[in-house]
Amino acid sequence: MNSPADVLAYVKATAALLDLPLDDARAERVAGHLALSAELARALQAYPLPPEAEPAEVFCPAPFGSGRGGPRWP
Repeated sequence: MNSPADVLAYVKATAALLDLPLDDARAERVAGHLALSAELARALQAYPLPPEAEPAEVFCPAPFGSGRGGPRWP
């Protein structure tokens, strides 16, 4: 697990690379959310799944038209 200081340094470095203005307070909030997301991902990856478990299908919305002969959704 990365330390909070490492996550904050990553957020600040990435923001600088993307030329994204982040003040210290906002960078700390972003780092907190990133650390939480990483912890949730670790917990999900650690959950044992049986071999017969299948991944969910990718959602693809139905191509409904506007009803007026307009363009349809792709």
